[in-house]
Amino acid sequence: MPGAYPRIAGGNMKIDVKAIKELSESIEKYGLEEITLESEGTKISLKREIEKEVVTQVAAEPRVVAAAPRKASKAKIAEVETKKYDSIKSPMVGTYYGAPSPDADTFVKAGQIVEAGDILCIVEAMKLMNEVKAEKRCKIVKSVLTDGAPVTKGADLFLIEEA
Repeated sequence: MPGAYPRIAGGNMKIDVKAIKELSESIEKYGLEEITLESEGTKISLKREIEKEVVTQVAAEPRVVAAAPRKASKAKIAEVETKKYDSIKSPMVGTYYGAPSPDADTFVKAGQIVEAGDILCIVEAMKLMNEVKAEKRCKIVKSVLTDGAPVTKGADLFLIEEA
């Protein structure tokens, strides 16, 4: 079937996009770190980026004198703001795009009410454009990322509230 598979520039290697998507879904579903498929001289390997949690323990020193109150830092204020809203998280590692093309309007804007199934953004992974859709009716409070920003699985994309 001509045109059924994308071709890699400069080569004759055919890539089955559906197979790549199924492999990436299998990695997530079964908690694998790596998966490889080899067929007809073509080999596809996918590796999952695993976030490692670093735990640091610091011994607390007893204080005798009460410390003077400090002003809240911007990071602390942003953390508090994030906690009072629900969020829509990235389903995968990739690159965030808020619009279908660089010269187009964004899919959603702050203050906009979206319905379940509406496209919110695109996360590009391995040259595949994956649409992130709203799972329920909600109001977009804030877009957390800017176009072209790298995103990890589970990272906040939008802050939302019930509509």
